[in-house]
Amino acid sequence: MGQFIQRLKFVRFDDILAIFPMIASFFLSLFFRLLNREIWLVCEREKEARDNGYWFFKYLCEKHSEINAVYAIKKNSVDYLKVKKLGKVIEFGSFMHWLYYWCAKYNISSQKEGKPNAALCFVLEVYFGFRKNRIYLKHGIIKDAQRWIYNDISKLTMLCTAAKKEQIFIQENFGYEKSKVKLTGLCRFDNLLSPHVVKRQIVIMPTMREWLREISSETTKYEKSNLFTESEYYKVWMSLLHSELLHKILDEYDVNVLFYPHPAMQKYLSDFSSASNRIKIASSHFFDMQNLLMESSLLITDYSSIFFDFAYMNKPLIYYQFDYEKYREGQYQQGYFSYKEDGFGPICFSENELCEKVEEYVKNNFKNSILYENRSRDFYAYRDSNNCFRTFKAIQTL
Repeated sequence: MGQFIQRLKFVRFDDILAIFPMIASFFLSLFFRLLNREIWLVCEREKEARDNGYWFFKYLCEKHSEINAVYAIKKNSVDYLKVKKLGKVIEFGSFMHWLYYWCAKYNISSQKEGKPNAALCFVLEVYFGFRKNRIYLKHGIIKDAQRWIYNDISKLTMLCTAAKKEQIFIQENFGYEKSKVKLTGLCRFDNLLSPHVVKRQIVIMPTMREWLREISSETTKYEKSNLFTESEYYKVWMSLLHSELLHKILDEYDVNVLFYPHPAMQKYLSDFSSASNRIKIASSHFFDMQNLLMESSLLITDYSSIFFDFAYMNKPLIYYQFDYEKYREGQYQQGYFSYKEDGFGPICFSENELCEKVEEYVKNNFKNSILYENRSRDFYAYRDSNNCFRTFKAIQTL
């Protein structure tokens, strides 16, 4: 009950209004489902089709036409037409989304909020147990103790994992029956091994900070000010973007950089800048994250699980962890994965150290070291392009 009260403060007026289409669509669904069988409803965030949901939907449309696959996305999304070319699309959050939500044999998403209304569906699913067919493709490999995915909070039907250590960690700690945690690989990994051009390009992808996602009383618990531009996160990354040493390296070795922060931090993008014409601030509106990873030669991140995608392609990466203790306290506690013992690249704590490592990799033509190649090879359960296939088979066994 305490958790329920806590979540009430996040309820918006739009959530209350959504009660009406929710109820109306429920009664209509009693008849609609008689004419619409075997519906597999797929989505991601409301304006996205770039993650595991998109790649699984693409697989269903191309390989399993017998499945009535439907994708929910906003019409004003830059990805809308891309999905519409594949198959049936409905407006995310609309009455039709509610109707398909009630009727779907499986509700499949790479995001927990991938549903007509996240607040109402949370109550329906967790407190009333209405939807028992929720497939969580995930939007990254789980490496930390992410409390919000635990069974008592999420009550998912099936979770996809990509590594044996990850599968065991979830089975032993998240409260799910072992049979619900499937070792399939992530659907978007299917595209990573396809032929592609790699540029002399470094992509910088820092993850979010929970206390900066929305400025609140939590912000000043971890920062000296409630201004984003006064945060350690902003100052450190801005310092790197303006680093004369980094600029010198880029010019000397003819390398470019794209700075692409986590989707939750993209709203702060206009606050970032660089004096170098070799560094571009990349908006998610114009750049696809997977394309950036595939075309880049080196990744710099802090804690983002996106590094698993990069290592899947056997490319070098660097961790820049200037606020490790704060991150552990304010966001995720460490799980089974140790950056020092299991990581796929060196860890840097200062800007100079980071620039030295960047120059080291650039000089060596972005060659990965044997140590990190071996760690990467041993980590993944599969390294192929059959992740969608295994996911499909796993859902069929439910």
